[in-house]
Amino acid sequence: ISNVLAKADENLTSSLDRLFELVRIKSISTDPAFKAECRKAAEWLTASLSSIGFDASVRDTAGHPMVVAHHAAATADAPHVLFYGHYDVQPVDPLNLWENDAFEPAIKDLGNDRKVITGRGTSDDKGQLMTFVEACRAYKEIHGSLPIRVTILFEGEEESGSPSLKPFLKANASELKAEFALV
Repeated sequence: ISNVLAKADENLTSSLDRLFELVRIKSISTDPAFKAECRKAAEWLTASLSSIGFDASVRDTAGHPMVVAHHAAATADAPHVLFYGHYDVQPVDPLNLWENDAFEPAIKDLGNDRKVITGRGTSDDKGQLMTFVEACRAYKEIHGSLPIRVTILFEGEEESGSPSLKPFLKANASELKAEFALV
């Protein structure tokens, strides 16, 4: 696993570039004015997952779209994990509390060898979901395939109460069934 971690470290600059691209998308699910931005985030994630070999698609719902992606493992009998995350973010108001533009991510030095990434969604949940995607990327770059079967579900309404999630899960239960779930 140390070689995968070394690859992730080697990829850090490009991984941050991808995260920052996603953070710049104003996917505020609670405000209808940002409906197109929510779709843009779903499409961006689908393209990113496809670029590393996932069979990924944008799935329409009554609200904002879901992203569903599948990746086979090196062996057919490998365990299957479902990874869940959300690409939508909360509104940025009040603006006067932001030191910088909320959708212009940056790395802030806190001193004592501590840094933080700022920008709406960097800690909830774009940063976390991209950590998983980038881990898959690094693993595949070293080993060529993933050691487990992976299904990814990214939703676009978590910050607005997930009204489309339950109907989507019911309608797609067999496709999303897995032995383990990571949130």
